[in-house]
Amino acid sequence: MSSTALALFPAACRSRESRPAPVARCAPAARRARSARPAARRGPGRRPLRLTRRGRLSATCTAAGVLAGVVLAVSAAAGEPAAAGGAAGAAPHVVTVLPGQTLSQIAAELAPGEDWREVAAAIAEVNGLASQALRAGQRLTLPELD
Repeated sequence: MSSTALALFPAACRSRESRPAPVARCAPAARRARSARPAARRGPGRRPLRLTRRGRLSATCTAAGVLAGVVLAVSAAAGEPAAAGGAAGAAPHVVTVLPGQTLSQIAAELAPGEDWREVAAAIAEVNGLASQALRAGQRLTLPELD
C-alpha cells in the first residue's frame, strides 16, 4: 500500500492479521464524514415519524370514525327532547322494506303481542296496498296501534 492509502484508513484497519476489520471502523474518513447525519437535525436519538400509505389510511379512517361517532352522539342527544314531547305532533313512522322482508315480518315486529294478520291488514290499508307483496326499498307508513 502507498503512504497516501495508509493515511486514509485508521490504525485498527492496518493490522497484520488476515481477517478483515469491521467495515464501520475501516471506512475511509472522508466517506464516514459524508454519510453521517448531523445530530442537530435529527434530535437526540429520535427519528422522524414516517407513515406508510396503509398507515395514513388507517389514521384517516380512525379519525373519521371518531368524528362520525361524536356527531351521532350529539345529534341523538339533541333529538331526544323533541321526540319525548308527545305523540300529538309526532310524524308517522316510516320503514324501508329490506330485501327478503315480508309484510308479516314487519307486522310481527311492529306489534309482537298482537295477531300479525290484523296488523298486516292495517299496514296495507294505511299504505293503499292491493296485495301483501312488497318490493325491496319500498317505504311503508306504519299505523299507530293502541
